[in-house]
Amino acid sequence: MEMHLLLICLVTAILVSSDAKADILLSAPGVPAGTRIAAKVPFTIGYTLPESYKFIFSGIQAKGDTLGAPGCSGTNGNGGQFRLQATVSGGSSSSARAGKIKFRDIQDYNSSPLQTLLISPVAVFKATSTPITIKLEWKGIGNAHKPNGIFNILGEYQKAPPIPTGSLTFASSAWVLEASPNAEGTVTIVRE
Repeated sequence: MEMHLLLICLVTAILVSSDAKADILLSAPGVPAGTRIAAKVPFTIGYTLPESYKFIFSGIQAKGDTLGAPGCSGTNGNGGQFRLQATVSGGSSSSARAGKIKFRDIQDYNSSPLQTLLISPVAVFKATSTPITIKLEWKGIGNAHKPNGIFNILGEYQKAPPIPTGSLTFASSAWVLEASPNAEGTVTIVRE
């Protein structure tokens, strides 16, 4: 009886661990690793980066691996075609959405090399006088069970402006702007 119970526990542990491996890990600059995971498609998962200074959205990438389901078409199997896309928004700027990376089925995703889709020009979300909130959204459209791999939002994230270093001094005097022969105006120094 003890051997039978031990065997059941072992089989249960193997099944639970194999199910845990069938996930799409979602990542982006500023998002702690492993905090956003999709276990099947369809999905819509968001994340917010509050009090942000700058986010540059440059594209998306996805890659499966062979730990997921073997794949077959149809809703009774592991799903048919599916697509991955991401949206970033922040501040008073409109949102930016990357195109879709398409996969024939879950087997195509799980055996796929790295697929990258870059957006041009990149979308820049930047605070002016006060910090902004950046909203990230990963979306899987279609039908796929037990996918395994990664889906990344590509770009750069800056939580706060860098702390100024060094010093800047100007002598007391009048300064002339040299951008044109008839230069007039005010000089404003900002840190970027």
